[in-house]
Amino acid sequence: MQKQLGDSGVGVDRLQTHGRSSSQSDGGSTTGNRTPPSAASTRTFDRSDAESVSTTISQDSRGSNKENRPSRLQDGEVVLRPKPDYNRNEHVRHSRSKEELEILNLKKKTRKRTRKFEIDGVVVTTTTSRVIYGDDENSKLLDDHVIRKQELRELKMLQKQEQKQFQDLAFKSNLAKDQQDKKFDQEKVALIRSYEAELEAQTRQQRQMVEKAEQQQEADLRLTSKKIRAEQERELKEFRESQKQEMRLLKQEIDLMPKDKRKNAFKTRKEKLETEHEEREKLFLQKLNENHESSLRRLSDSHREKIALMDRQFLQQKQQLMRAREAAIWELEERQIHDKHQLAKRQLKDSFFLQRHQMLIRHDKELEHMKRLNARKVEDLLKRQSIERRAHPKRIKSEMKVREMMFRESLRIRMANNPDPDHERNMLKKFQENEKKRYRLEAQRFDQKHQRQQEELRANSEQTIKELEQLQNEKRKMLMEHETMKLKSQEEEYSRELKEWKAQLKPRKQTLESECSSQLVIHEKTFNYSVGQILAGSRSVSPEDLNQVAQIPRLQTFSSSSGSFPSRSASPFSVKSASPVSVKTPLPAQAQTSFTAPSSPVVFRRPPRSSAPSAQSTPASKHRSLLLPESDVSINKFFIPRPRLNSEM
Repeated sequence: MQKQLGDSGVGVDRLQTHGRSSSQSDGGSTTGNRTPPSAASTRTFDRSDAESVSTTISQDSRGSNKENRPSRLQDGEVVLRPKPDYNRNEHVRHSRSKEELEILNLKKKTRKRTRKFEIDGVVVTTTTSRVIYGDDENSKLLDDHVIRKQELRELKMLQKQEQKQFQDLAFKSNLAKDQQDKKFDQEKVALIRSYEAELEAQTRQQRQMVEKAEQQQEADLRLTSKKIRAEQERELKEFRESQKQEMRLLKQEIDLMPKDKRKNAFKTRKEKLETEHEEREKLFLQKLNENHESSLRRLSDSHREKIALMDRQFLQQKQQLMRAREAAIWELEERQIHDKHQLAKRQLKDSFFLQRHQMLIRHDKELEHMKRLNARKVEDLLKRQSIERRAHPKRIKSEMKVREMMFRESLRIRMANNPDPDHERNMLKKFQENEKKRYRLEAQRFDQKHQRQQEELRANSEQTIKELEQLQNEKRKMLMEHETMKLKSQEEEYSRELKEWKAQLKPRKQTLESECSSQLVIHEKTFNYSVGQILAGSRSVSPEDLNQVAQIPRLQTFSSSSGSFPSRSASPFSVKSASPVSVKTPLPAQAQTSFTAPSSPVVFRRPPRSSAPSAQSTPASKHRSLLLPESDVSINKFFIPRPRLNSEM
């Protein structure tokens, strides 16, 4: 029995020795011939495979049973370690290409060590640098690092391109705004210039009409005065002829008297008759002068009413031009506000369109990077699985051999007392069949595991891409919502700006209407009339004059920054009357004027052209009757020029 146990112990020792030698040979081959980094990294297969294949006996055979294993030094065994192969060409430097040098530079690392120590009280610091090249095990990390750096470089270039596009868009937006502002200024200046040109043309036409009316007035006064003077000369001549006839009748009557009384009576009666004739002639001349002045005054009043009506028509046309100008400016301002809003809206849409375009490009780049990463993962998995698939049969064969040897040894130990070759052969055959079946299942499970890993990796890749696409869709949705919110806020700002502009428009209209009303009031006070008087006194104006006034072209536009007629070339006038009473009425600052309110009908007289007395002011001033020495009436006394407002000066 002890002999059997001893034999069994020897068999176990031999089995353990064989296991150690096999493991040592494997280890030697591993240290002697280093596997490539991909193979070394892919040998980290799942522990479940090793645990499912290995048993306690195999673990003992691999050196896990250290307590029961006898020492080799005690047995006196000599362990021979395999000698590593010496490669003579190992130290031979091969010429490397540029790509290999770049890869080596990427793998190159510099390790610096700084030491501080004290020698004789002096602190010495030494720094040693050592260049270390990465081995093949971390080449995968370096490849990932290079790829990641390339992706970051692409993203950085894309970011620079986006910044340049945004800068170009901002430059174009600012240029469009500047051009729009210049266009608005040019439109406003052109509008004001066109209205000023129309106002200047209208003012020139009105000045010509007024000068023509004044010339017509002066000609009418001269003609009327001439006609009246001719009629009065004839009447005066008839009056003096009647006086002469009375004198002749007196002489005839005196001739009938006696001669002694004739001289005294003739003298007395002649003096009396001459005195009576002088008084009658004086009264007659005074009456003629009064009739002359009243006729000229009535004519001047009719001309005054006509000029006042014309001036009122001119003022109404001017106010109509002012209203048309303001309406055109308001319409231009409203259109400019709308155009400014449309430009801002278009620029905002262009900005968001550029953002969407850049976002799509960035998302495509991210998807491309993600697909590259997934492709690298699939490639690494397939490479690792191929290595595992190549190593799996070898591992299974070695494990089958070890298990069969262990089974044979255990079977030999059990059959030592009762050897039965047939039973032993059947058990071995049955064990081999079970092992083949077991390892077929193991190979099938191994393939299923690889397939499951591929499916899981594919599912993870699809899930990652799906999550990335979902995140990108959310970003696009957020960008669209932000664009909608910006457009809505811009519309609200446009509505608020338009509302504020319309709120300011009403006071501007009221200011314009009040200015027009004040101009009409100043005009009435300047001409000292009322609308009712003009309409009532218009019956003294001839229909031809009214038609002439009505035929004044009514312009529908107005341009004047000051809102007043330009100053006329005529000199200032003075208002005089027989008994003037100076009245100063407070008027608006833009059209204050002083005038006189006479008790008698107002007579407007032109001021003298020079300081010297003007005896030749008009040809009518020379027209004095020799028969009327007391009548020194000038036609200029009844000439009525159009008064000018201070706003026209």
